[in-house]
Amino acid sequence: MNRLLVALLFSAVAVSARAQQVSTPTRELYRVHFFKAAPGKLPDLIDAYTTNLGTHPPLVFRHESGDDWDLLVIYPQGAKAAIDADPVYTDAQRKLRERVIGAYISHTDTYASGPPLAEVEKALQLPKGAKGGLYLIEDYTALNGHLARLDDVLRRDMASARSTGSLRFDHVQGAGWDFLVMFRYSSWQEYAAAETDPSSDELAKHQGFKDSAAVAFDLREHISTHHDTFAGRLQ
Repeated sequence: MNRLLVALLFSAVAVSARAQQVSTPTRELYRVHFFKAAPGKLPDLIDAYTTNLGTHPPLVFRHESGDDWDLLVIYPQGAKAAIDADPVYTDAQRKLRERVIGAYISHTDTYASGPPLAEVEKALQLPKGAKGGLYLIEDYTALNGHLARLDDVLRRDMASARSTGSLRFDHVQGAGWDFLVMFRYSSWQEYAAAETDPSSDELAKHQGFKDSAAVAFDLREHISTHHDTFAGRLQ
């Protein structure tokens, strides 16, 4: 009888573990760069990150309005990433590094976790017929002790958003921000329509907010810094 109980217990634990594995979303790593170009070097920086980058080019976004960075470059890293103290670069990698280093004033280099690459590409894909689309890119740093609450508000904000696509990256190591949120629109006109959508209050209420205007107030209860930037996609 005891052996039967033990067997049943192990079976229940195994089923629970498998269920947890199924319900837990897969995460992947991304290397996120924000660049501020040197004077006159923005075309060179853009060309470096959009020309001859092989079979796995990064996602590249160019600033239009907002924070003072010029390019956002996101490199998919897969499930794991390794840092080598004495890296060996291919000839193409070495040439890219030389071009990039000579073209910027400042940059940040951050590892972040996000959805699987297929989901990222689907959320950020260029709308058919659109030239670069429009992306609202937000970075947030939580107040001390408020990380979990900011996490919750951002999740509900994204669930109530009227954008065509959205996703979030979570800081792992690097720059000071905790969350990087991206919303995709096909155009400025679509963004304006989303912001004036009569259903926005009901969508916000469904996510636990008083109304759509209350989202910004709730966010400010939990953030120490944040930046909002509009950008177009280069690739």
